[in-house]
Amino acid sequence: MNYRKTRTALLALAGLFAFGSTLADETLPLRSVNQANAVIDAALEAHGGAEALAALHTVIQQSKGVNWQTGQSRKPGPPWDKGSFETLNAIDTESNIFYNRNRGEGGGYVNSGGTVINGDASWQYDFRAGTAAPLAEPDYDTQSGPFIRITPALLMKQLQARRGQSNWLGEVDIDGRPHDVITLIMAVGPALALYIDQESHVLTRMERTLPPFGQVEYRFLDYADIDGIPFNRSFRLLVNGESNLEIDNLHTEINTPLDRYLAVPESLRQVAAVTPDEPGIEEIAEGVFLAGGNGTYSLIVELPEYLVAVGGTQAAQGALEAARNAGLDKPLKYGVVTHHHSDHVPGSAVYAAAGATVVAPAAHEAVIREAAGAAAEQFAFVEDRMTIGSGDNRVELYDMGPTPHAEHILLVYVPKAGVVFEADHFPQPLSGEIPPAVPAVEAFAAALERLDLDYEIIAGTHSPRTAAPEDVKKALARKPAAEGKQVVAGGIGS
Repeated sequence: MNYRKTRTALLALAGLFAFGSTLADETLPLRSVNQANAVIDAALEAHGGAEALAALHTVIQQSKGVNWQTGQSRKPGPPWDKGSFETLNAIDTESNIFYNRNRGEGGGYVNSGGTVINGDASWQYDFRAGTAAPLAEPDYDTQSGPFIRITPALLMKQLQARRGQSNWLGEVDIDGRPHDVITLIMAVGPALALYIDQESHVLTRMERTLPPFGQVEYRFLDYADIDGIPFNRSFRLLVNGESNLEIDNLHTEINTPLDRYLAVPESLRQVAAVTPDEPGIEEIAEGVFLAGGNGTYSLIVELPEYLVAVGGTQAAQGALEAARNAGLDKPLKYGVVTHHHSDHVPGSAVYAAAGATVVAPAAHEAVIREAAGAAAEQFAFVEDRMTIGSGDNRVELYDMGPTPHAEHILLVYVPKAGVVFEADHFPQPLSGEIPPAVPAVEAFAAALERLDLDYEIIAGTHSPRTAAPEDVKKALARKPAAEGKQVVAGGIGS
């Protein structure tokens, strides 16, 4: 059986079973559930046994790895750029506590941060900025989900708790070995398809569909027992069949207290709490609006006869709807997509469907045409710069590349309002000060100086905050904070 052809059909069947659709053979759904239970029982036994998994309350794991920036590189196609990272995750499934400590470099960024989810004592850390921000509404399921999804023992615990929602989808052959495929529906995120080896009964692969990125495939490799429970020592993640992550798990321990991770490091100073980034629209200057939420925003510019939308992310549709609800009923004439990254092109189809001309860097024409869809007809591609409108009622577009993040990327300037809109080059956290500059910020600052723009406000695709020219100077002047001593397994952060 061909694995790649079969998995598409299996994932389609997952939705069919999950919604309880009845087929000509009315016993098929019941057979699916019963077969899933048999596969789950064998898998639980192979992963240490139901009793041992039920008693597995804490997992601490230190890892390092590389990531290929699939669809997120400086150029639109392969070979993809590479980044590196090291991570420590710690979870207490009984008390709903999760800790993450991470460092990494790639795409013009250097990060050093952390998260603590522990009820009212939840925090978000930025070690480069030297800040700790309380989390007003901590979300255990969302924050811990990525770690659970790459840890087979924790996925087995999910199966224990949620087996009533699982279905058997069929059999496939992977590398000459037959596998059963069953579904797992976690509290947050799309359904997962788990591939269980029929001989060893161990989880070897998992898949889910994650818009706008596509098909995500997890591979669990090189198992070793830790106190009788198998843990994978290696992990690979593929996006649409291409390598995206390779992780080596350096240290794993189970059922030890997490107390040493829960105290705020003395080296960090507390800043205002992080509150939910709710969807909305705000007029940041006369005739200029920032619309979106949940970390993704678009700029809406009202000109005398029409609107211009800038961004191109998944926020594009919601931003246009928010604009209409706010009384901006002029037609959308131009929709600007800043660059080719996979999270920044979905708006191409939104703009095309609204009858707008889709605008993007000339170097990204193929990516944008594909994202806009076959029915899209109106495009404008920017070689160096482009002006929309005229006189005081204009919007200026500049290709500010190359930068460490993208070889070509549009910077948008509204002269009358003194507003600059950027994508991915000037991070503005929900709470606290603007952090010390990374290479992407340095490239952004250099572009502002080179273009000599007269601006007062900086808005961006990934924050509801706005900044001012002095914030750019502060970011460039700030030095990364000394991280201080943090007691963690294996020494990361010390």
